[in-house]
Amino acid sequence: MPAPVKTNGKLRDRLASRVTLVEVDQTLADELEKRLPGSLVVERMPGVEQLLTASGLGTLSAEALVLGTELEEPLAVAERIHTLDKNIQIIVLCSDKVHDALQKKESVKRGHGDQVVIHSREDIAELPGVVKMAIKRARRRCSYRRNGHAQDTAEDTGSGQQEISHYLDNLLDHAPIGMLTVDRDGRILTLNRRARAILGVSESDVILTPVTRLFAAADQRRVDELLANAGQEADTDAAASFVLGADTDDRRYVEVTASAIDTRSGEPGAMVILHDVTDRVHAEQKRVRAAVALQASEDRFMELAEVMRMIPWESDPVTGRFTFVGEQAEEILGYPLEKWSEERFWSRTIHPEDRAWALDFCEHNRRRLQNYDFEYRMVAADGDIVWLHDVVNVVRNEEGTIVKLRGFMMDVTERKANEKSAAGHDAAG
Repeated sequence: MPAPVKTNGKLRDRLASRVTLVEVDQTLADELEKRLPGSLVVERMPGVEQLLTASGLGTLSAEALVLGTELEEPLAVAERIHTLDKNIQIIVLCSDKVHDALQKKESVKRGHGDQVVIHSREDIAELPGVVKMAIKRARRRCSYRRNGHAQDTAEDTGSGQQEISHYLDNLLDHAPIGMLTVDRDGRILTLNRRARAILGVSESDVILTPVTRLFAAADQRRVDELLANAGQEADTDAAASFVLGADTDDRRYVEVTASAIDTRSGEPGAMVILHDVTDRVHAEQKRVRAAVALQASEDRFMELAEVMRMIPWESDPVTGRFTFVGEQAEEILGYPLEKWSEERFWSRTIHPEDRAWALDFCEHNRRRLQNYDFEYRMVAADGDIVWLHDVVNVVRNEEGTIVKLRGFMMDVTERKANEKSAAGHDAAG
């Protein structure tokens, strides 16, 4: 995570009170900083991702946050931060036009009391006072003391450090992402609640055991390589999916990132972040299987079409032009395939006695957005009459708009001839 930009003098040895500005435009941030007391450390963060990461990791040290008007969902961000840290005070900046609506939404739906304050960005004169009041509330609510706020004795300093350490440990344990630390040999030193839930283990089961044992045998070498490369800057942000546990049909998948850190003992190690992506991987596998099955089905259909003298086709519902026609069309009707893409080619080749009613029938069913089938005659390239049974599928999008017509034409000329012959015999008899 990029370190926040320090803008209010050199970083002090003692932990002074802090306010963090998130996506606050530079002009407003500069003006606010001028109006705040010099003893207050002002930090700036360029984006909400850095804020959520810092809050989740427990490295956010501010008593108050000011969320800028660039955020699309400021109350959602405030909700997330409030969940991770009940002590921090949050000031949401907004324009006058949406101030009342945000104020009502916050008070009715979220119920954070005075921990989330909605403030108009146009009221810059009052904003420093709002920030100072928020910091006072944070100090009263905060369950730990910062080093330097107590008396300067060795006992007080140690107590303050212990309370800060306990507070950060608690934040890490409740972070919404799986987090664990490993030593230089890849043995697990710590893991938070989310990591235990993802891995399906208890802390006592895995402490000081190699993290690779938690993964399928086929992926253990890859995990080793990921940890070995954690110290390389280029690979810090790399993520990959791995299989957890036994490599069985009900396998679970996690996305893993690793970053080099110094462990609490001062030795080199790594921070490992886990994201459970089982549902996503299964959805992708299902999509691939469906695509393969669809392709196999289409292949079988094309084979069947060749045997049954069937012409698969697709057309544009607006222009009426055919966008695809199977090769069987040339064999059955004799026209080159490129002719089918010409405007009104199909309607021109319908038998004159069938043309009007066939076109009206198609238009009527398209308007009703329903599939249909019908039989009609077409005039082949050599002048012969070919009877076709046309099955039409009206393809619609999610809004219900027709995006294409798809179907197949079956040559039923022989059947029609047999029916006519049988009818003639019946009449003669």
